[in-house]
Amino acid sequence: MCFGISRAGGTVIVTISGEIGFDDWPRIDAVLADLIEAQENLDVVLDLCEVVYLEREAVPLIVQAARQAHRHGGRLRLADRACRDRWLASGR
Repeated sequence: MCFGISRAGGTVIVTISGEIGFDDWPRIDAVLADLIEAQENLDVVLDLCEVVYLEREAVPLIVQAARQAHRHGGRLRLADRACRDRWLASGR
């Protein structure tokens, strides 16, 4: 699993690629918690377009992270390929 963090305006984009196993989630959760709680980013996008494998146990954890963002007055969104392509084309 590889991931990166970028910004487009007021949006933070967390891009993950490769395989996400259940053991990878604590690292992802820590990054999301830091972005949402500590840094108070209110608009976070989780880009999973390049993920080739995601354990089904990770899905409820993504929902949990979205709820965490909502509790802080923000949102966590999932990016689809079309959305990501628009960001790349816009140069943001």
